[in-house]
Amino acid sequence: METEKSYLGVMLDCSRNAVWNVSTVKRYMDALKKMGYNMLMLYTEDTYEVDNNPKFGYLRGRYSKDEMKELVSYGDKVGIEMIPCIQTLAHLNQAFRWSEYRSYRDCEDILLIDDERTYTLIENMFRTLRECYHTDKIHIGMDEAHNVGRGKYLDQHGLVNRFELLSRHLNRVAELAEKYGFKPMMWSDMFFRLANNGAYYISDPNIVTDEVKRLVPENVELVYWDYYGTKQEIYDNMIDAHKRFNNPMWFAGGAWMWTGFTPHNNVSMARTELAMKSCREKNVKNIFITCWGDDGGEASAFSVIPALFHAAEVYRGNEDMESIKCKFGELFGISFDDFMKLDLPSVIGEGSENLTENPDKQVVYNDPFLGLFDTRYAEDGREAEKFQSYVPVLSALSDNSEFGYLFKAAAALCDFCAAKAMLGKHTRAAYDSKDKSKLAAVIEEYKTADRKFDAFYYAYRESWMREKKGHGFDVQDIRLGGVKMRLRSCRERLEDYMNGVTDHIDELDEKLIDMGFGYRSCWRDTSANVISFGMNY
Repeated sequence: METEKSYLGVMLDCSRNAVWNVSTVKRYMDALKKMGYNMLMLYTEDTYEVDNNPKFGYLRGRYSKDEMKELVSYGDKVGIEMIPCIQTLAHLNQAFRWSEYRSYRDCEDILLIDDERTYTLIENMFRTLRECYHTDKIHIGMDEAHNVGRGKYLDQHGLVNRFELLSRHLNRVAELAEKYGFKPMMWSDMFFRLANNGAYYISDPNIVTDEVKRLVPENVELVYWDYYGTKQEIYDNMIDAHKRFNNPMWFAGGAWMWTGFTPHNNVSMARTELAMKSCREKNVKNIFITCWGDDGGEASAFSVIPALFHAAEVYRGNEDMESIKCKFGELFGISFDDFMKLDLPSVIGEGSENLTENPDKQVVYNDPFLGLFDTRYAEDGREAEKFQSYVPVLSALSDNSEFGYLFKAAAALCDFCAAKAMLGKHTRAAYDSKDKSKLAAVIEEYKTADRKFDAFYYAYRESWMREKKGHGFDVQDIRLGGVKMRLRSCRERLEDYMNGVTDHIDELDEKLIDMGFGYRSCWRDTSANVISFGMNY
């Protein structure tokens, strides 16, 4: 009797602004096979070609059918099964930019259930993917549709039982998947949130009642995702709850690369190790690690190779870090500890190597006049010194033949952050003093920051263009171009003040309030009152 295949895979986000180019995906599959993985998902909300839908993924770097076929064939050759990973309910905000999709939008990023245009679109998705993929599995998403039934659906049909609404939609989607020879899996959180007053985590598996279990069609597999749990009992409880369903389950962990320019391998490994222990003890065979790209998709998918290698080893029962490090060095030609230095730009505060902070992104986007985060930084400039200390450490690894470009970009990032971290504080101090020599000194700091910004920008762009399609870098240009222009604008206004052209600067007259922020932010936080050009990719 043939043994059913078990999966150890990775999911790469191709929807949050960054779409990995074909050569990078092939290179990634080579690395995954080397580490012992056998599956890859490309998470595509609208970034893939869909028959009869020319605007689906338009100008977003979508994969053509030929590209998908090429990648699937390459995966077959190297032993990596490619499984499509899409959305069939929510997370379609980018498609809703076009009027024809907005007409059957419920609310937010959610499709309108019970509208036949929704199911025509989903059938076109399945038909297209069936042409391109060889696998019988498909991930249909369906997570985080928190307000399903509360928008246009409510206007048209009134209040309905949302359990029944979700169940009806899921059954329809599952039937369409089966029609095209797919066995669907989906994120499980919607069932738990509906049963648990909006919360995903549960402490009592019995919350999964017979009513909840009946919502899931027999041919749908459930994916328990968790990148946050810091105690093994969390994973144990959630796995037990999933096992109350009559459906096969998967576990999805996380390799943290979605908070900015740099990864959090330490955090990823600590949490994954707990999850893998629970999966082994509770006989969960199918596992994949997600590599999301929230808030811009800045980080490289290769930056989390240490976390992925560690996950694969722990999955197989090897928890000996010295053994893991030795094997890593043999496979990749660079030491594990050296590769881990890509985490450094996110390690600034005491103990922050175990936190998901992103001080580098915060510094890049913090406005030197508005100073939203200036109260977070110490008067003695210790954060700037920390960033500066990382520059030679990272630069020393920039000549690595395969991954050197990542360290080059990280070093340039730290060099810029070192120049900019205290710029806001120094600006206010010089302005308040009305001392021309101090103003002149801080103006020189602006010029230094501007030069170091250029070095960072070009190193970062080189890294992006090497790995990703050009689509999406327009967002980086707009964001980072704003940083460049703001440095110039603030410097010129300080010069005008110093030279008596103006007698005050409005933003600097306003006293800062300590907002209690830590070293963690997203672009929308740090850009304060800058208008976002649809940057919630």
